Amino acid sequence: MQKIKVIFLAIFFIFVVSSGAIAAPDIAGEAFILIDAQSGQILDGKNYDVQLHPASTTKILTTILALEKGKLTDKVTVSKNAPAAEGTKVYLREGETVTLEQLLNAAMVHSANDAAVAIAEHIGGSVEAFVELMNEKAKEIGAKNTKFVNTHGLTNEEHLTTAYDLAMISRYAMQNPQFRELAAKKVYDWEGLEWQTRLINKNKFLWRMQEATGIKPGYTSQAKYTLAASAEKNGQELICVILGSSENRIWDDAKALLEYGFTDFRNINITENNNIVATLQIDEEKEVNLATTRAANFVVANNEQIKLETKVVLKDFSFPIHKGDILGELKVMINGEEAESIPLQSLEEIKKPIVWHRIVINLLAATFLLQIAVRLYRRWRKRRRKYLYRSTGRRINTYRF
Repeated sequence: MQKIKVIFLAIFFIFVVSSGAIAAPDIAGEAFILIDAQSGQILDGKNYDVQLHPASTTKILTTILALEKGKLTDKVTVSKNAPAAEGTKVYLREGETVTLEQLLNAAMVHSANDAAVAIAEHIGGSVEAFVELMNEKAKEIGAKNTKFVNTHGLTNEEHLTTAYDLAMISRYAMQNPQFRELAAKKVYDWEGLEWQTRLINKNKFLWRMQEATGIKPGYTSQAKYTLAASAEKNGQELICVILGSSENRIWDDAKALLEYGFTDFRNINITENNNIVATLQIDEEKEVNLATTRAANFVVANNEQIKLETKVVLKDFSFPIHKGDILGELKVMINGEEAESIPLQSLEEIKKPIVWHRIVINLLAATFLLQIAVRLYRRWRKRRRKYLYRSTGRRINTYRF
């Protein structure tokens, strides 16, 4: 029989008294959101599901997609379309050859629209094909209310996203080390045929907050000022997105929002990646350790009391069991509601179990039953012989078994 022995602490309570709490800041703009970068949990926000123009924060998705599908050392030949792009540029020349790394730095640090077009044509073959890849990637990430029609973010009535979607895109992108480096870079020396200069990152937030880690601002007259910003403090990273704001508010608002998150919320670690949380007993000699496939944490307000419960739920499985097979889930309940469901994987290889003691017991039982059957049969034959002898008066031949 299979049985589960849970070795992970199943139920515990957390109560943290507020210390140095600050009031939620008044954020200017049409929409904003504050999330925990690790879990994606929403900590604060306003109108974050309303579709708005993203401006150059579009280049976050352009850049991460290019990093995933290209190589920094790729040689890119500039077409006639890139120099024709409007707005901020690094003045690419038709026929010029640059690396993908140069173009990505130009797009992230200087927010160059011509670089964004050149990136799209190199990776997708055309801007249109690349935009299709962008929208597919957005949905894959979880940005379901986003539709992009270009790679740079210049105003188009159909080019829309939400603060929530942009936060999810930012969170995804910041998990890539190459993207993080680009998002935090303050200066970049551009060496092109038409223009040679030191580019200064347009993201003023990088200088506004000491704990800043990135990522990208934007502006058009219709979108107004937009910003995705991140910061890390005491091992916790937060991301905020502000859309439809003004230049004299957006940088300070982002800082105030992130400081509010660090001061008034606390990150509670539930489990680490590959942490053994249960043991599945196969027989007396074989067992399978079940481990988490990812880390999990939960963010709570400092003055919030919560009840946290965990439960191991097995799924149907068959033998053989391979290392890495998903055999169940670790359900995490916060105040009675499911907050996390973490797949649990096997850490061992188990072939179909042969339970020898059961075979022996079954053989012994069969032998015992056979002996009883033989004895009963002998008694029946003996009684039958006596009966026949008495009824006929003749000797009956007997045979020993």
